[in-house]
Amino acid sequence: MFSHFYWARVTDNVDPDGLQRVKVAKNGEDDGISGWVPVLTPYGGNDVGLSFLPDVDDQVLVVSLGEGSIRNAVIGSAWTNEVSPPKTGENSSADLNSDGENSLKFFKSKSGNQIIFDDTEGAEKIQFISTGGKSRFEFNVAEELLSISTEHDLSIGAKGAISIQAEEISINSKKQTDISTDEYQVDAKKGLNINTDKDLTIKGSGVSLN
Repeated sequence: MFSHFYWARVTDNVDPDGLQRVKVAKNGEDDGISGWVPVLTPYGGNDVGLSFLPDVDDQVLVVSLGEGSIRNAVIGSAWTNEVSPPKTGENSSADLNSDGENSLKFFKSKSGNQIIFDDTEGAEKIQFISTGGKSRFEFNVAEELLSISTEHDLSIGAKGAISIQAEEISINSKKQTDISTDEYQVDAKKGLNINTDKDLTIKGSGVSLN
């Protein structure tokens, strides 16, 4: 069977048939734009799959399965001197494999959102980081620490029950803590301490202190 490969530049990625295809031009032949070329994916089925569509001007490797480049498929992308590979900005010694350990596996979107698997020995991490690093979900494998942080609001919601279990729970607020509920119960098997530097007000149609 006839087949050959060539490098090309993506010229269009808005497929009118919604099949995630692209148009390409062979490197050095900007006037020779192809028809719509499918982009291979490791996993694809009916309304399921892994979708990574190349951007316009990305360099891709195309395989031609028929003479005259009638049957083509994009099989991958590549970085060049003009289009450099991404850095995480989280582990500078491991970025671009500068330490030779090949310890970073990650996905970075064009807006800067990242999913990082960092296998640096003694500092293993799994990270989900938003653009600019302002919000993150991080599992520090080495310290066995799971953390969620954000410079904005954090909302947790559920239609059912929310259960939190731990050896110790600490809640600190620099300004105000509000609790609004139809019924509020506190059951302490040992001591219960309430301390305030100012006034303490308790209101109710009936208050019983035993």
